[in-house]
Amino acid sequence: MSNENDPPAHGEGEAPYRHHHDGDRHHHGEHHHPHHELWKLNVQGVIIESPKPEIAVREAIQQAGFNPDTPWIIVLKVAGEPKREVDLSYVIDLRHKGIEKLRLTPRQINNGEVCRQRRSAFAMLPQDEALLDRLGFDWETLIDAGRRWLIIRNYPLPAGYRVATATIGIEVPVSYPGAQLDMFYCHPPLALPSGAVIPQTQQIETVIGLPFQRWSRHRQWDSARDSLATHLALVDESLNREVGQ
Repeated sequence: MSNENDPPAHGEGEAPYRHHHDGDRHHHGEHHHPHHELWKLNVQGVIIESPKPEIAVREAIQQAGFNPDTPWIIVLKVAGEPKREVDLSYVIDLRHKGIEKLRLTPRQINNGEVCRQRRSAFAMLPQDEALLDRLGFDWETLIDAGRRWLIIRNYPLPAGYRVATATIGIEVPVSYPGAQLDMFYCHPPLALPSGAVIPQTQQIETVIGLPFQRWSRHRQWDSARDSLATHLALVDESLNREVGQ
């Protein structure tokens, strides 16, 4: 946790998976309240403050103005770690370095309509399939022109793009996880309201007959540690970075 008097980090030198404005501890008015400090947390884009360094997820959601009894998928993001789902009783220690944000996604509610049959051209690792299901994603695997794809539909995007959700494509090598998951692809191609060019996204590839925008984002891959969970953390960090989150 950093003091608010510390200069914030900006630009390309910023450490991966770290956002300087999320989860920081702030001292307020040393001359007036020498022993009073507030801890900050980003809850779905709303910055809340807590006088205590520990806060229950239910309390944080309520303080941010959301109804905790809504059937949320609640994901805690910590810098340098795979995102993980937490429940309302989970207590967040804001003293832990790298606490970034809570992300809320409504769980899909089936109103009786017939669910679309999931296509499965190949199996993901059991832990990958468990992760995708736990996060409530609409996903499937398919093979197109000899390339193996994981397709995630209605992937929620951070505020700042012209659309709220996108279909994300991730190419899965036959020898994964020995071979790395590299880059990701978005349909429709994402754009900023300002019209500013998003670096390294100019390449468009056709996948399942649709135009997918290739996001060339790379990192060092460790087959003993990395997986779909850590690659989705890269996807989220890349999407957030371009809109300043």
